[in-house]
Formats: sequence, C-alpha cells, structure tokens
Amino acid sequence: MDASPKTTVAAVNGQALGGGAEVSLGCHYRVASAKAAFAFPEVSLGLLPGGQGTQRLPRVAPLMTAVQMILQGKVLPAAAAMKNGIIDAIAKGDVVDEAAAFALSKPPNPISKRPVAHANRFYAASGALDQALLMAHNQAPTMVAPASIIACLKAACSTMSFEEGLKVEASEFTKLVFSIQSAAMRHLFFAERAAQKVPGVNAKPMPIKKIGILGAGLMGGGIAMCFAQKGVPVILKDAKQEWLDAGMKKITGLWASKAKKGKMTEDKYKQLMALVTPTLNYEDFKDVDMVIEAVPEIMDLKKQVFLDMEKHMRPDAMICTNTSGLDINEIAAVLKDPSRVMGCHFFSPANVMQLLENIQTKHSSELTLSTGMAMGKLISKKTVMVGNCDGFVGNRMLAPYAGEAKMLWEEGATIEQIDAAAQKFGSA
Repeated sequence: MDASPKTTVAAVNGQALGGGAEVSLGCHYRVASAKAAFAFPEVSLGLLPGGQGTQRLPRVAPLMTAVQMILQGKVLPAAAAMKNGIIDAIAKGDVVDEAAAFALSKPPNPISKRPVAHANRFYAASGALDQALLMAHNQAPTMVAPASIIACLKAACSTMSFEEGLKVEASEFTKLVFSIQSAAMRHLFFAERAAQKVPGVNAKPMPIKKIGILGAGLMGGGIAMCFAQKGVPVILKDAKQEWLDAGMKKITGLWASKAKKGKMTEDKYKQLMALVTPTLNYEDFKDVDMVIEAVPEIMDLKKQVFLDMEKHMRPDAMICTNTSGLDINEIAAVLKDPSRVMGCHFFSPANVMQLLENIQTKHSSELTLSTGMAMGKLISKKTVMVGNCDGFVGNRMLAPYAGEAKMLWEEGATIEQIDAAAQKFGSA
C-alpha cells in the first residue's frame, strides 16, 4: 500500500486498534467516520506496535500524542485524530464513497517518505522521551515494554532512515514477544475473555433497566455507584435513616470530589445523583429487575431480608447476594422460587475493584446465570462464574497465601522479606 504508484486511502468506519491503526497508516491518506477511533493497545499485552506503527505515527502526529497512544494505549476519537494529523478527513456521508473520491483528488503521499517534524525531533533530543519513560517506570516499575517503545520512538526521531527505524522496531518487538512478561499478559488477556463464556449457559439475558441495592454501607454504596455510572437507575435501601444518610453522604462525597477536581462536569455529577434514590421501604423494589443484597454476613439476617424482598418484588426479578462466604443454597432455600437467586461477590471498594465473582447455586436457572454475567459486563467488571463453595475463588486462594505469610513471619522472616518474595513470584 505504501509503495503503490496509485493513491491509497484507508476508509475507517469503526475502531482501528493496533494492527488496524497500522494498516491505516500504511495507506497514503485516511478518511474516517465520525464514530471511528484509533489506538495502539499493545502495551497492555507487554508488546509494542510491530507493524511499523512506531515509525509511522511520529511522522504524522505530534510526538507527545504518539507517546500517549503507544506508551499509554490512549484512544483517540476521530475528531482528536483529525486534530493531531492522524487522519485527513472525517466523512459526512458514506465513508467508502468519500474515501474513493479523496483518492481520486490526491497524489500518492507515502508516510515512509515523509520526514519527522522538526518539533518532534527537537522534543526527542531535549529529553521528552526519557521523561516519558521515567513516568511510565514510576507508574509500573516492572513493565519491560515501555523501554522498548521509547527506543523505537527515539529511532524514529533520530537521523536514522525509515528502513533503519523499522529494524529497531523489529528487534525490540521480537525481544518483547518472546518475553515471559508478555506471554503472561497475553495469557491473562485471553483468560479474562474465556471467563466470560460459561459452558451450558446460552439463554438470552434479561435486560437490566433498574436495579435495587439492599444495604447502603461500604459495599452497597459502591455497588450502587457502579450501576449509576452506567446510566442505570438505582433504588438504594437500608433499615435505618441514619445508615441510609451515611451511605448517600459517602456516594455524594466521592462524586463531588471528582467534580471538584475537574474529573467530572457539574452536569454529570447532578445526573449521577439523580439516578440514586434512597429509601427505607421494600415497596420501592416493586419494579426493579434485580436486587443485590449487601447486608452484614449473618445467615439469619440474609434469610429474613430475602423473605422481605420476595413479598414486594416481581416474581421474575432476580435476587442476588453479595456474600463473601455464606452458603447461598441455604439462603435461597427460603424463597418460593430459588432459581432466581445467584451470588454476586463484589470486592471492596466495589466501585473501584474490577473482579466480580458470580456464584451459581444448585437451583440457579440458565436465565439467572446469563443475566448475572451480562450484568457484570454492563458495569465493566471482569466477571467469573464460580461454584458455591467455601470462599468461592478469590478468598479461597487468598486464605492459604495469607496463612503461609503469617507462618513465615512467625518463623523469623521480616515483613519486607515476605513482600519481596511475593513480588518476585509475581503476586504483587
């Protein structure tokens, strides 16, 4: 494409990520739809763009933009990509038709023959890339990909030819692709996606248009925030007004802090607050699609609130428990229809931690399970389906780790030695 004697134009109508972005940069020009986006997410896999991306991007975009995209995986929507010189036009109609017309109106202009902008060379020579590497190291000290990425960008902004820069990119990419770290990160990437697929669960999930949260404490409040931030109305219930007020105060404080720091607009803050309705009444659960119970870990208490919820909820609405270790089969047994129950174990703080354990009981229906997995995806959690056993998965793994650490300390090892050993093993 780059060497074609005829003009080549990439017509981009969606997300051009990684190889897709590199293919577009292999063309002489790029025309994108308004909904298109460009990114190089390879760093999240311990890699770098190995299809000439490290040498092409600095020839069309400002160096700091190239650093943010390749070193941090930043996504640029079409408008930002246009502003930064990555694309040449945003289509107003059919992107293919406009790309074809663009090709007929422009001469060939391969990126490989374009010089790197003087400003990019100046910033590179002034230590901007070294500073970017230092910041990356401070954020993730054990990551090896950033150093290789910076080496490639330095090559692009040096006196090397395009072809010489490609040799640096190929060498650094090969080093990374065969590294243990990248292999582990790629395994994690595919494992997380495999976890989303539950064998035997093929039912179409129910839509979740409104959610109920029982318990406005640390966990309940955090769970409520997860849904509100995705635009789902939340009914937040607790047993006493002072508990409810404390929970709402915590939620308000967290969002208000973001607004004060400029991480959220005032309008967005108001929209989020309007989505959370505090209540003391079970009757307000009458039209929710799911309730997630987050009351204290007391078996009798959970059984009682399940019975109370059942009286006021639709018979097809799901009832989930956020227990971290109680037998969910026993909790569900108090209901007339235990098939509507599953566990949803969030980790604290729920509005921050990514992991969500969905626990299937012996009575959970296929619809219940599929809806629970869809719910996790809706709120952007990394969701895994697990069995109803002691500690489920997270705590079941953590308990022996913690036990061994305590025994090492009792036998004379220092806390620093234990932490260092765990980190060397890869646990931190």
